[in-house]
Amino acid sequence: MLTACKSKRTINLIAVFTLILSTVVQFMLPGQTVLGAAESENIYSEKIMAKSSSSLELEIQGALPLATSYEVYRLVDGELEAVSYREVRVGAENVTVEVNQDNEITKMILNGYTPIENMRVGIMTTDFVTLEHDEIEVQSATGLEIVDKVADEILLINPNELITIQAQQHEVTIMTEDGTTLYTTTNRIYVSTEENGKIIVDNIRRGSEWTPVEASYRGFFEITATHSGDKLHLINEVNLEDYLYQVVPSEMPASFGLEALKAQSVAARTYALGDYFSERFTEDGFFVLDSVMSQVYNNAPENALTTQAVQETAGIVMRDETGGLVDARYYSTSAGYGASKHEVWSEADGTFPSSVVPYLLAQSHTFDPDNPDQMLELDTSDEEEMLHFFKTLSYTGYDDASDFFRWKTTLSKEELGNTINKNLTLRQQADPKFVLTQNDAGQFVSLPIPEAGIGEFQDMYVTKRGEGGNIMDLVIEGTTGTYKVIKEYNIRFVIRPWSPDTGGDPVTLYMARAGSDGYDAPSREDFNILPSAFFSVEIDEESEDITFFGGGYGHGVGMSQYGAYHLGESKGWAFDEILTAYYPNMVLDDIYEENDTDPGDGDDNDTGDGSEVPTIEDMLALIVKFEEEGEFANDSVARALTIHLTSVNQFVKKEENEKVLKHMDGFKLLLDHHREQESVSESAYDTLLNQANQFVSSYETTLEIK
Repeated sequence: MLTACKSKRTINLIAVFTLILSTVVQFMLPGQTVLGAAESENIYSEKIMAKSSSSLELEIQGALPLATSYEVYRLVDGELEAVSYREVRVGAENVTVEVNQDNEITKMILNGYTPIENMRVGIMTTDFVTLEHDEIEVQSATGLEIVDKVADEILLINPNELITIQAQQHEVTIMTEDGTTLYTTTNRIYVSTEENGKIIVDNIRRGSEWTPVEASYRGFFEITATHSGDKLHLINEVNLEDYLYQVVPSEMPASFGLEALKAQSVAARTYALGDYFSERFTEDGFFVLDSVMSQVYNNAPENALTTQAVQETAGIVMRDETGGLVDARYYSTSAGYGASKHEVWSEADGTFPSSVVPYLLAQSHTFDPDNPDQMLELDTSDEEEMLHFFKTLSYTGYDDASDFFRWKTTLSKEELGNTINKNLTLRQQADPKFVLTQNDAGQFVSLPIPEAGIGEFQDMYVTKRGEGGNIMDLVIEGTTGTYKVIKEYNIRFVIRPWSPDTGGDPVTLYMARAGSDGYDAPSREDFNILPSAFFSVEIDEESEDITFFGGGYGHGVGMSQYGAYHLGESKGWAFDEILTAYYPNMVLDDIYEENDTDPGDGDDNDTGDGSEVPTIEDMLALIVKFEEEGEFANDSVARALTIHLTSVNQFVKKEENEKVLKHMDGFKLLLDHHREQESVSESAYDTLLNQANQFVSSYETTLEIK
């Protein structure tokens, strides 16, 4: 049944805006015109659906361009303060915008801090292939309500009635199971059910072919036609904790025990909020993907223990010593050592190794056989020592229970050449700075791979490892030339041990748990990527077969999930002890106890108030200015400094004086680090350091007076 949808929200928004407007008039900044003055045409208070550097998409008005000059303010406790555009969040419903006669946004006002309540998840097709759906089939045991807010229309669907949604020429069409058209629109549609119900997407399969999982979701869906007009985008907006109910079992089995699951819950919540603040998907209108590109979501059934773990850690996240969110990386299994983040991933600008993250550094997870109370230490630059380490099955450590603790696979010379030739070009095209060719001068440079690939395989050797033993640089020699593959994912992808690429019989990956006498764990056939970059290569002189001896599964940075299992179940560690083992010096924080303060990671780039003694806001404004003027080597410098200072600002507001002074010392050390790395100009360094010193001196004086 189709009925008119006359929402009360329009009236509520008028009331909200009237309140904001009255406050703005009262607290206008010097020289500012009143919001909504004669030169402006329209004022809107609508949910933010997507954003880019040049436009903002509103729920009803659609995408509006930003004016060449625009202003952003936040209203807190009756005071209006200037903030950066970054503070305008996708999904926010506390934003009022002013639009000029050219339909450009000239002002944005945030009514308080944007609460973090929901996640917006980009839902992919079966097997996580693409975000573009040919069609979407939905139903719910509690019935469906389908709303077109722009047209003010509602479609009510009976319980367990299957509905198919398709797109053609930018029109979204809703049909019954027999093909009867119920409604057609060019607008976004919303699909919801009762509060405690779930919506099933019938044509998405989750889990595996052998153990399929019903694709049922809490929250509601937003469905729009893609830019091409003939496919659909599907976004699931869901409460943050409800989101985790379907992430944690997808990332860790219940058999790992409550404390490991609680550690996983905190890591997953922290990681999700990190994605939220990174804004990497804001142009597409969501915060996270439902795949390993973010965290796997709804790929395993919920269960009582994983739900308990989420509930008992509700709102808890990890923060680093600066007050920013921890970059909560995690993976399946270590090979006995963890990797340093800066030796695994590059910066956005291609710098590799990247900036050091103090709590994501290589560390041993293997017990020393001669002194089991100590952790084993290795010289990871010694290739013979590393080969011995990976060939030794008797070691024990945090990851004892994983079949991936040790693994090996053997390829013939022809098979290895085949898989390299199948994948080297793909990786060079995808990551050209890190798949290089040796030129006539002996230098490795970025060049297209020859059509014949490497030709015939001749040799392979490691030229650089990280401190944890992960391969950073791998050289491959062939009859067409010599090539260098850099970074762990490129290396793992180029040597894919599966028969579709090797061209031979199915390739066996032999596996062993810690302390084994042989590779007696269940083997895998045609594993489609090397399990990790923790391996050594041995070439048989007679047969010329190449054997890869390795260990671990995943990138190796942050928390090992099997390690968390061991520490929780075998060692009896609590979840916070587990997290501290993998993220040293982290501090647990409850985002729901922050109430009317900013619950974020510190990207509140407030501009200064021009007072004689510099404030945190002044320094934040300088960072924005210096970034715009190119005084930093990359945007990660500005982000790190901003996160640190905004954390200080929170301590100032809470009058936690010792933390203010301690973290300002940390800010100055961070400045020193970036100056040593030549990632901040001398003039920017001097200015910021001078302002930091003035702030500390003034703050200490104020404390003495008190």
